[in-house]
Amino acid sequence: MAHPIIETDIPGLYAAIVAAISAQFPELQTVEFDRDDSDRTSLPVPACLLELTEFEAAPELDPGTDQLAVMARFEAELVLGFRTPAVKRSARVLAAALCAFMHKQRHWPNGKAGAIEVLGAWPSQFKPDLDQYEVWRVEWRQPLNLGADIWAGEAGGVVPQTILFGYTPDIGIGHEQDYTPV
Repeated sequence: MAHPIIETDIPGLYAAIVAAISAQFPELQTVEFDRDDSDRTSLPVPACLLELTEFEAAPELDPGTDQLAVMARFEAELVLGFRTPAVKRSARVLAAALCAFMHKQRHWPNGKAGAIEVLGAWPSQFKPDLDQYEVWRVEWRQPLNLGADIWAGEAGGVVPQTILFGYTPDIGIGHEQDYTPV
């Protein structure tokens, strides 16, 4: 079965997020999406492990393009080794810095996602394979449009150039002169 074109290029969005976080926080040894959980024993730390965890339908954000508007939820697990000096404080400081950085993001470089809403940061204690680390989780969400944009590309519709309005009953063919530009 063919999948629809995804206007928000998820792999491109992943790459843009990784590049932005890596540039802002050069001390991070690992910044990546969807890391294989079985590879935690050789995890270079400090690390920022990213996941896209949810697409929630957002009909109130419908772009009028036949795309599905969703609120995408992301998580970043900030992983520090216990040998890090003042590891608990360092984890909190890093989480706060990532929250502040994410708050400043309005669009990723690929321009296909909306403004970020930071949801919060807190200790993450639910993964037994990370017990030897200090881990904080930062969560955010942002709007994405999934599917093909009917107004884009060769198969797209005609994008209106001028918008006019009229009053009933003086509308339709034969009443073109009765319309007023917006």
